[in-house]
Amino acid sequence: MTQEERYRQQAVFFIKELNKARMLFANHKPSIGYVGEELLRLALRDLLPKEYDVCQGFVLNNEIKQKDNISRQCDIIVFRKGKQSIAYSIGELNVINAHSVVAVIEVKSSLNRDSFLTTLEAFEKLQELRVIQKFVFVFGKLSRKSLRRWFFQYRCPPNFNEEFLVMDNELYDWSDIEWIPKSILSLESHNLFVLDHLQDDNRDYIGYVSHVIKDKTDKEISCLQRFLANVMDLINDTFEIDQNDYSIKDGFLLY
Repeated sequence: MTQEERYRQQAVFFIKELNKARMLFANHKPSIGYVGEELLRLALRDLLPKEYDVCQGFVLNNEIKQKDNISRQCDIIVFRKGKQSIAYSIGELNVINAHSVVAVIEVKSSLNRDSFLTTLEAFEKLQELRVIQKFVFVFGKLSRKSLRRWFFQYRCPPNFNEEFLVMDNELYDWSDIEWIPKSILSLESHNLFVLDHLQDDNRDYIGYVSHVIKDKTDKEISCLQRFLANVMDLINDTFEIDQNDYSIKDGFLLY
């Protein structure tokens, strides 16, 4: 079985079990998010090499000489197994040493402006703790327009005209993008935004490329399959974008 077939197999299983949960917990939406988190952890655990594991909890970096050297609670932490990987564990609570962490995924039932900006704050903290690979998984809808607007409202100067800021991204330049999520998935909207280096005739850009789902019969599965591939490839540091599979029509530039 090829890697792509393994990604698709996990995506098919995920959607199948999620649909079962949607029927079972039709009147309990928070339970759907919990089931989805667990399904995503199961998928990653099956796809990862044996030297990796997955949990929920916190990231700690004792090498940083400051009082606040621990993250907020993280939905999914991917880390390398080892004697020094787990700093503390009791029941479902895990604290993972930052040097063992290879990725963090935040899982959201839905996303709005406030929850997205809060996620970016959490990712900035993870960057300070030296966690590079960060992702956002959203079950609900997410449009390119909203995502772009929220990005440019983050770190916005006080009393600045936000509409103007969104229209002219040249005013907003991040010199360090390590805190920005590497990809953002909206399962319901069938959108996968992947951070990438873009180029045109005039200059180079950093921005998000929107994945084009070519398989019209099962967009949800195809979108999740590509998200799993993106996460796994970045963990293994082998990710390459096939420009034939992506379009910048529905993406947006950061700087």
